[in-house]
Amino acid sequence: MRLPRPSRPPRRVPLPLLSLPSCLALCLALAPGAGAAQASQPASAPAAPGASAPAAQAPGALRLHGVSVPPSAQVGSTRLMLNGAGTRYFLIFKVYVAELYLPRPAHSASAALGMPGPKLMRLVMLRDVSGKELGDKLTEDIKNNVPAADFATMITGLARMGGLFADRHELHEGDVVELADVPGQGMRISINGQVEGAPYADAHFFDNLLRVWLGPRPAAQGLKKALLGDFDDSK
Repeated sequence: MRLPRPSRPPRRVPLPLLSLPSCLALCLALAPGAGAAQASQPASAPAAPGASAPAAQAPGALRLHGVSVPPSAQVGSTRLMLNGAGTRYFLIFKVYVAELYLPRPAHSASAALGMPGPKLMRLVMLRDVSGKELGDKLTEDIKNNVPAADFATMITGLARMGGLFADRHELHEGDVVELADVPGQGMRISINGQVEGAPYADAHFFDNLLRVWLGPRPAAQGLKKALLGDFDDSK
């Protein structure tokens, strides 16, 4: 007699709308094609939440949970270098791979946030996530990490960004979200290589958004250290 096959649990995991720093350990990575991937690193043991992958120690493309993480990326006419990369977790679930690309290395949040020139954050989804929940969580994390006066100037842009994600209903495993800051133009959002709408012209919009991961109350401390190229989680 054949036993019934157990049903597979859904891969979609809702993101919390409240800040839960004790539960989260996250990371970003973006679209293949934004940078030229080279030889992959050998497979290694699963990375701990927030494990970093600094460009200085990456002779070729890294791989995190099957996602290729190239050592550089192009924004406009500028070649950016991988500053750090890691994985965003919610409880035990992997949510996305994150990568931060900068014109030159930065090992502190103030150096990364204050650095002039283009910058790039990339996210590669590792499971299905509600677009509305992702937009709401980003907005809440920004509010927790920027002064009230700065947040007030972002409200229009945040409403547009939230609507963009909500209109997609769901981001699927393998989808790539790219946040690119181009001086003089503003921040642009691309999903799977497709630019979504006009740039966010506020000169400070991208750096304020970057505080979600690098601010005083980041999405996860381990992820913050990973994006700043720190392998040592004991600090």
